Amino acid sequence: MCLLAGSLLTPLSVSGYGNVVDAQGCPLQLSLACKPAEPEELVPVRSASLEKNPNASDTELPSEAVRLKNLAEKYEENGDFKRAESLYIQSMDIINQTLGMDHPVGAFALINLADLYIQMGDFIKAEPLYLKSLEVISKSLGPDHFFAALAMNNIGGMYKKMGEYEKAEMMYLRSLAIHEKSLGRSHPNVAIPLNNLAELYRLMGEEEKAEPYYLRARKIFEDAMESDLVK
Repeated sequence: MCLLAGSLLTPLSVSGYGNVVDAQGCPLQLSLACKPAEPEELVPVRSASLEKNPNASDTELPSEAVRLKNLAEKYEENGDFKRAESLYIQSMDIINQTLGMDHPVGAFALINLADLYIQMGDFIKAEPLYLKSLEVISKSLGPDHFFAALAMNNIGGMYKKMGEYEKAEMMYLRSLAIHEKSLGRSHPNVAIPLNNLAELYRLMGEEEKAEPYYLRARKIFEDAMESDLVK
């Protein structure tokens, strides 16, 4: 059951729920068998205009910001993190100038850049961006919005990598609560934070605490697969 959540500027880790499914919401154990397409030739990027189109609506996504973000992803895929960083920052600047610094799309731009820093191993730069993204989403969409839960999942993953397990646990628990509230306890996507919590507790050496989360996540996945087979 592949589920797509997000918008045009939603980063992979948000729409893909971290390390459990890919950008299309498909389980990674399935998608890893597919070889990604070779990226098209990368071209120099012109200076982006920060002037807002007077005929555009207040919620219209700036096309140049999207283009820069897409190109940044290609550089990131090729391991050219410095160029990707520059392009993500340019894209984010355009969004801030055109839509405002508190627009939820800006939160996704922050997460794109934070995800890049995680790949670079720079947690010091990533942490404030992740936290700011959650603040923007909470203020603009509400603290219990589904996108807030996805941002919390990213932050929890960062803290897990940093070895700050108590902070990771707090984020994963909050994410789980919002998933259950917005989707229902048996929704396939609820298995994601359940699985993340189970893995975290395993790393913490708390196997007894991890087991019920593992079992519940497995049950949800099995029920979802059985439902797909029936269809």
